[in-house]
Amino acid sequence: MRFRAAFAFDIRFQWRHGFYWVYIVVCVFYWVLLRFIPDGYREKVIVLLTFSDPSALGLILAGGIVLLEKDQGIHDPLFVTPIRVREYLLSKAGSLSVLSLLAAWGIHVAASGIPVSPLAFSVGIVLTSSLMTLLSIGVVAHCQTINSFILLSQAYALPFVLPLLGYLKIWNSGLFLALPTEGTLRLLNGAFSAISITDYLYSIGILLIWNVAVFIWAKRSCEHHVLMSVGRGGAGG
Repeated sequence: MRFRAAFAFDIRFQWRHGFYWVYIVVCVFYWVLLRFIPDGYREKVIVLLTFSDPSALGLILAGGIVLLEKDQGIHDPLFVTPIRVREYLLSKAGSLSVLSLLAAWGIHVAASGIPVSPLAFSVGIVLTSSLMTLLSIGVVAHCQTINSFILLSQAYALPFVLPLLGYLKIWNSGLFLALPTEGTLRLLNGAFSAISITDYLYSIGILLIWNVAVFIWAKRSCEHHVLMSVGRGGAGG
């Protein structure tokens, strides 16, 4: 019940502050851009755009939303309610994943039609968006200004872009298999071709492992740095 209330609050908050309208504009921009991409490069560009979309959405918007909530004084009344940090985090991850999924499907369907493996495509978007959202909130718990958040979040996110080097055939390494975004790229390739069971299980597994690890870190960061500026005891469950 508490999670559903927090999730509904987040959806309304994002709608009220125009995030959905912003993403409509972003989608239109991507559609126009893709019309000028030669057919031989379009598939890779679509994968790169759908890769960057949940990553940027979760990483930048989540931290911005938390800072906006802090500035508007939302956390004080919110966390004297029975809501817990874990529910707050899951609500943010879930609500931004919905927005990211809608945007990714809108871009892909308009550019190249229904994905060949729609489930793999959707799972890749949702798990990547949730991961980056949780990472962003963990980072913003250490920050007081938007500038410090932007600098610190980019530093934390930098290792996750390394698998793009392999995808673009610039440089490959077995170490990329330990990064969740390697799984993201394999799942997103399901938009254009069927993926093997091995790739499917690996990709979901590595993304889930990282989601759980980052969730635990983000929860501890929020509690230890008193993100909510209310008593530690009431917000820590």
